[in-house]
Amino acid sequence: MLKVIQTVKQFVTIGTVSALMVGCATTSNQAAANKDNIYLESETKITDRALFFDGKKMGNVHQTLNTKNDPNGKYDYQYGPAISPHGDAIKTYKHYVFMTWYRGGKYDRHMMLSRLNLKTGQLKHIEFPHQHTGLVGRWWIGETHNTIAVGISPKDETIHLVFDLHAYNRHSDTGGNGSFEKDYFRYSYSIDGAATVSDDDFNLDLFVKDTSSHSEGPDDYKHLSMTGAEDHDAHAKLTYPKFFLNDQGDLFFYIRQGTSHDGKGIFNSYKGNGIWQPFQSINKLNVKENGLDYNWSNYGRMKFANGKLGFGFQRRLNNKEDRYRYQNGVYFMYSDDPLGQSEWKNYKGEPIELPLIAAAPAFVTEPGDLVTTQAKNKVVITGGFDWTITENGDVHIISRVKDAENKVTVHLHHYKPAGQNEFITTTDFVGANDIYTSGGNIYIIGLENGQPYIEQAKGGTNDFKRVYQGKKLAANYKKGEVYIADGKLYYYLLAEGEGDQRTTYLQIINLFGDQ
Repeated sequence: MLKVIQTVKQFVTIGTVSALMVGCATTSNQAAANKDNIYLESETKITDRALFFDGKKMGNVHQTLNTKNDPNGKYDYQYGPAISPHGDAIKTYKHYVFMTWYRGGKYDRHMMLSRLNLKTGQLKHIEFPHQHTGLVGRWWIGETHNTIAVGISPKDETIHLVFDLHAYNRHSDTGGNGSFEKDYFRYSYSIDGAATVSDDDFNLDLFVKDTSSHSEGPDDYKHLSMTGAEDHDAHAKLTYPKFFLNDQGDLFFYIRQGTSHDGKGIFNSYKGNGIWQPFQSINKLNVKENGLDYNWSNYGRMKFANGKLGFGFQRRLNNKEDRYRYQNGVYFMYSDDPLGQSEWKNYKGEPIELPLIAAAPAFVTEPGDLVTTQAKNKVVITGGFDWTITENGDVHIISRVKDAENKVTVHLHHYKPAGQNEFITTTDFVGANDIYTSGGNIYIIGLENGQPYIEQAKGGTNDFKRVYQGKKLAANYKKGEVYIADGKLYYYLLAEGEGDQRTTYLQIINLFGDQ
């Protein structure tokens, strides 16, 4: 039976409640008839003030940097229009769901953290003083790289946020719009136990102010370092923050450092009291000095799955003359060390030494071999890449390649069933941006006709079947961020709408029913 979570009055209108209640019977009936017993548990309105870039997409970034704010204009943007929700914006801990967002509209932009208590139904919001930076300080140009990542440490129940970054350093040119001298890295953390305080006590006072020499004032909750003392080289030029846990309850942080053609992945783990271990590098920057012909950047994802810390990535080689416009290759490696400090191996179990100089030791396969063009810059590989490992040890990787000369796009699923030595690659795959696992199954999750859908396959296979298609309750959706925990899908959704303030919802979908 669908449960509609009641929240504080300002977030649920009578009309919305009516619409949700009308939808209950439909969803419940669907769940009862579904042999897989996947069903919607609840749909909750989070806010109707999420920031959205409702203006035009800008062109050349160097020209955009010279623009001025139009006080009568909409919120123009450089890369994409949707910033809330976006990135690593949702996590769960015990019976709480934590979600990050920026508050709209264009002249507000405050960073927000929301906590939904699934036992009491109470939804609480924390407003931080920080406001979305925009494009290198040009706040009137929206910047969708600048996500807000959230992590929870089970060991001391602290909340951690890294936010509003796109490769900044202390010398980043803001065009006179502020300075990154004390603001090139942005990290906030709470006192112990903050994740589970009572609803009434969930407020900004839980977070630790920066009182160091780098503080920007009495209301500065942004810390310039995760490791204690300032270390500009370690904390500059960072983009795409993400938090995750290992099976032992250690909180990890991963982020890319550098540029699109000379970038590396770095990660660390939380020690306590707002202090993290020093960063460890996945690969090295400026490998030309090590004898390679070209520098390269990795575009990848680090996760902990099936007892292993893994890293899957694609390489962007700084070669302007080959047939690859952006990335190429599929690469994967893992560590049996739960903290990732040693024991790194490729998928064959052969040892790998970090940091990587060349990407070759982690090579799995080349998607570019599945298209025919040999023309310069006509093999386009961006997006559509992810990986996971099931609880049974099946490794799954998805990728996508476009032949721009022949106008052909190929979606690929590379999988290695547990106990097998090599990957199987199939083009009989619908394609996706992400792949997930829960139990022994793998999932493709997305939106179709404005509503969530779920494709499911048994781990170690490519036998995807549609097992869930949502029905409209409160709204149709245009974007969402997924988090899966304990057999449940937490889908943080952006509703269709207009203007620079939009509505977001949380749907909780039970992947295993009452099994």
